[in-house]
Amino acid sequence: MAKVTVRLYGVLRVDTHLAKEEVEAVKLDDIFALLNQRVDEVYTENVKEKPALEHPEKLSFKDAVVYINGDRCAKKNRALKDGDDIWLLSPASGG
Repeated sequence: MAKVTVRLYGVLRVDTHLAKEEVEAVKLDDIFALLNQRVDEVYTENVKEKPALEHPEKLSFKDAVVYINGDRCAKKNRALKDGDDIWLLSPASGG
């Protein structure tokens, strides 16, 4: 189990209401289940204040452009190491 930092950017950050999370995971794909659990917690906390808040879609590897320690990662089964810094970016943005 590796302790890693996950940072979300763009639409992923806006939709999930998550900016940065510290998680423990074995593989890159494992972090998506952990993030979805955290999104559910944030949604439950926020829905009391904003009843019309829509629950975001579940995150998956295919929803993001992924970087680990500044290098693009295209394999969801990549093993993680303690201290890895993972960036999840929206695959496209407006402009």
